[in-house]
Amino acid sequence: LLVCMVAGFLVTNYSRHRSAFDHILYDTGPIIYIAFFTLTGATLEIDVLAAIWPIALLLFGVRLVSIMIGSFAGGVLAGDPMQHNKLKWMGFVTQAGVALGLAKEVSGEFPEFGRAFATMIIAVVVLNEMVGPIFFKYAINRVGEAHPRGEPAPFDGVRDAIIFGLRAQAVTLARQLQRHGWQVKLVCRSKERLQEFAAPDMDIQLVDDLSLATLQKLDAEHADTIVSFLSDEESYQVCALAYEHFGTKTMVVRLKDRANFNRFHELGVLVVEPQTAVASLLEHFVIAPTGTSILLGADGEQEIVDLEVRNPNLHGIPLRDLRLPLDVLVLSVQRDGHTLVSRGHTQFQLGDKVTMVGPKEKLEEVMLRFDN
Repeated sequence: LLVCMVAGFLVTNYSRHRSAFDHILYDTGPIIYIAFFTLTGATLEIDVLAAIWPIALLLFGVRLVSIMIGSFAGGVLAGDPMQHNKLKWMGFVTQAGVALGLAKEVSGEFPEFGRAFATMIIAVVVLNEMVGPIFFKYAINRVGEAHPRGEPAPFDGVRDAIIFGLRAQAVTLARQLQRHGWQVKLVCRSKERLQEFAAPDMDIQLVDDLSLATLQKLDAEHADTIVSFLSDEESYQVCALAYEHFGTKTMVVRLKDRANFNRFHELGVLVVEPQTAVASLLEHFVIAPTGTSILLGADGEQEIVDLEVRNPNLHGIPLRDLRLPLDVLVLSVQRDGHTLVSRGHTQFQLGDKVTMVGPKEKLEEVMLRFDN
């Protein structure tokens, strides 16, 4: 145990192979855990546990109280916030690997009392594993570190978009969205930049910062989509606030540095990377020229749109009973982060995002049915 712990410490902190080492541990961990904890469970003797369970319960309580006192005292001496000091102990309850390994060693080295000792330690670990994660989750939520996704505002009947970053591409995007019936706000942080653009048909808002108060003034809580052309750090700040406080479902970012991709992906942000976007677009033109032309609007007769099922009367109705126009085709249904290939028996649920292709005027008719 000590050799493995020291080896892991050295590889992680004093070598160039930390990432590769973490990847190996991630891939092999489940196999090791299955074997290790199965062996541990097999050594748990129920007859011995029946006799020593009061001692195990007492040891569990003593450990819990000791952690409370120690973590509170350490937090006070370190000057941590009092709210954190009161809840800090909840993060240290969980216990597993090292204790189980040592219990197994004691069981083998001291046959006289080792079996009873190992059973008692395993029982304490099981108790800690049962209550530890619950305490930990509660503490994280109480101190405000969980950052869960906010609850999105109900649809107000108007599709709104906020575009951060005033540049030519942003203005072009805003005008294209307006042609599709969207209400668009452009957000600029520089007076000089604002004076460079002559766009009287655009709603351009000048802001000093990207705080929560600023987003609330922009009415971001009712925005269906947020698009950012800002720097990666500013874009992440906007997306994190929108995710946590407004629950914005669709966020799009023009990425500057590929290294920041995972940060945005964890928030569910749709990332456009200029370095690879053009190559990928050309690839799709070669593989599927017709579909790509429709997607980009190059085909004047057909369009692709995503519609959200907001009409309660459509909940539970199979696709085959929807009676869509004959020239409108349902491509897919997205539900709970999963994409479903649509078939006739696919039943719609409130909140589903349905991807459709068809003539613009027919799609507008379908849009009314999905919204009302």
